[in-house]
Amino acid sequence: MGLTQRHLLRQLVPRLQRLRETNFYRVIQRTLMLTFPFILIGTFSALIQQTVLTKSGFFASLFHLSKWVPYYRYLHYPFDNLTALTLDSVAVVAAFGAAKYHAKLHQRDDQLAGLTAAIALLVMAYQYADDASAFNDLMLGTNGLTGALIVGGLTGEFFKWFGRPIRDDHDVHTGQILSRTFQSLLPMVAMLIVALLVSLGLNWLIINTQTEQLWENWQKYATTSHSVWVTFAMAALTLLLEIIGLFGPYQQQLAVNTPAMNANLNAALTNHSATNVPYPFTASTLYHAFGTFGGTGMLLALVIAIFIGSNNHNYHVVARWGLLPALFNSNGPILTGLPVLYNPIYVIPFLLAPLLNMAIAATAIAFKWMPPVVYPVPVGTPGPLIAFIGTDGNPVALILGGVCLILSVLIYLPFMSLAEATVSASVIKATMEGASDDA
Repeated sequence: MGLTQRHLLRQLVPRLQRLRETNFYRVIQRTLMLTFPFILIGTFSALIQQTVLTKSGFFASLFHLSKWVPYYRYLHYPFDNLTALTLDSVAVVAAFGAAKYHAKLHQRDDQLAGLTAAIALLVMAYQYADDASAFNDLMLGTNGLTGALIVGGLTGEFFKWFGRPIRDDHDVHTGQILSRTFQSLLPMVAMLIVALLVSLGLNWLIINTQTEQLWENWQKYATTSHSVWVTFAMAALTLLLEIIGLFGPYQQQLAVNTPAMNANLNAALTNHSATNVPYPFTASTLYHAFGTFGGTGMLLALVIAIFIGSNNHNYHVVARWGLLPALFNSNGPILTGLPVLYNPIYVIPFLLAPLLNMAIAATAIAFKWMPPVVYPVPVGTPGPLIAFIGTDGNPVALILGGVCLILSVLIYLPFMSLAEATVSASVIKATMEGASDDA
């Protein structure tokens, strides 16, 4: 480690350590840890869905599973349910955790606070319609984590303001539970009333202002644009929104081809070459092909950086569990397990690595060193292979993917070291304070 890096660590670690010790950040970290196992299970379930149990999936296409596996078309149902009840509902767990930990910090009933927040989030996410009613997926899945933290935090505040302190007894009798319930009834009712008002407001916006239609039109514009400047701007916006737990225009690859993708494919098939396609700089040719190894933020590079340079046991545990999903572009376990979400340390590499890779790919395409990615790629294809398969086996695309991954690892390494140093400093401080209390 050079002198400059050691100097930066001495300057930054104490400031980041103070941030970690705030109640606000402690609640966020503990809540993310609570969601981690559900996201891990849901991610593996979704991975099996996409790569094995979808006909166009990577392994399903490679081994022609639909032709010889018995009852293949029915096998996805259990995994559909498992994914929906874990990955697609994890915001409910986050709301529960945020309220629970917030209430516990102020000696309020943490269990009732958590349950109140979970129900409040479901009330807010409920959508009203004449023919059917359903929940808003964006509010309950991984994209709803920020909203869930806000709901949980507000619930915790209500319990702090309107509730009464309770004793942390391990052996609580039925009468005590009933008493604690009535002591928490006011904050529960207040929060649920707020949830109902928010729900009515959200449904009014959706019904009367066509908010969903505006969002869909904006996302369609972003994903169908073939301007290099719009592509980079939307990529940067997606990255920034993702690291604060929100949904960006490029977060999920389109399930259907856009007009630009169809035009590129037709030109490549007509000319027997993808070199001179009409739209070389799109979300498909740059962002999804070179900017998402390991999911949004190039988190496969962070996993490799941990294996190379980290001495933190917990980091290695999370990296081992997150390696397989990261290879197939699922970043949920790494986002919540380290965590990367809401972590200011990782903001710069999270944005810089994908944008740099896109710039390198755009330069290579502009100078005709390789063709753009125009050919269909199986669902769930490992990140480093997307450009290779999508260019019909162009070796430069494969080499360039490897170069981009190496550069991303080098970008993440110093930030990973900073995060590890901050965690180590916090552990040492906590140990010293514990020893001082014992003395």
